Amino acid sequence: MFARKKIDPASGPDLYEYTAGASNWLRAYRDLENGWSRRKLWGDMALRAFKNKYRGAFFGAFWLTITTAITATGLGILYGYLFGLPLVDHLLYVTLAVTTWSMITGFMTGGCVVFVGNAHTFKQFPLPLSLFPFMLTFTQMILFSYRSIVLVIMLIIFSVPLNLTALLAIFGIMLIIWIGFWMSMGLGVLNARYRDFGQLVGAGLTFIFFLTPVFWLPSRLGDYEVYVNINPFYHLIEVVRGPILGHDNLVLHFGVVIGLAIIAPIFGWLFYGKLSYRLPYWC
Repeated sequence: MFARKKIDPASGPDLYEYTAGASNWLRAYRDLENGWSRRKLWGDMALRAFKNKYRGAFFGAFWLTITTAITATGLGILYGYLFGLPLVDHLLYVTLAVTTWSMITGFMTGGCVVFVGNAHTFKQFPLPLSLFPFMLTFTQMILFSYRSIVLVIMLIIFSVPLNLTALLAIFGIMLIIWIGFWMSMGLGVLNARYRDFGQLVGAGLTFIFFLTPVFWLPSRLGDYEVYVNINPFYHLIEVVRGPILGHDNLVLHFGVVIGLAIIAPIFGWLFYGKLSYRLPYWC
């Protein structure tokens, strides 16, 4: 059974069609394809929302940079003193971790509300649902660029030597963005169905923050240091921090994260492909 509705090209560029016999997976694939094709739209929407958030503030979006600098400097000085570590080394260690951690948690917390928070939009306009995870991803990239200003300033001030290995950090960032996009799709569907799920993720991230070597060194665990490798968030941070600071075990860190990059699309597509058509009813 097939039904089609065409719109005169003079009145609008879009063609809407619905195939009654299409599977949920096929509809989800077409939605994803349509969402990617509207890059200009979700890019403009993300930039507009970002600018509006800081409109009227004297420092504007640079409050992100200032907040990151205060957090990283405070944690770096305090725990560097407590652990007896060189100030410069620990400041860079914490700054890289805080910047990366902010992007990771931004994808997870933002992913939980990516559909619920935009329900008023896709219920009123015929937009592909995948447009909103794309919009979230672009937003996180913008936020990361502002937070990274602190890191660049520290690298310049402290004259930190960098080699070709440091370029692997760019690959690490790309892996996190890829994982974050697919995770946001799966988390968004789950939280749309079970609203307590987002609260659980938020509470869990607070607990995981203290279990992850963000401001403390794995070596502080002594014989239990090996158990840090069980924490996937540690590897996500190290694929950015490790190459810049010259840490060991880069093969292990990138191996784990590449594995996550393979699992994330399966997780995201499993929920989005099967259940995305129910989102207008759940939201």
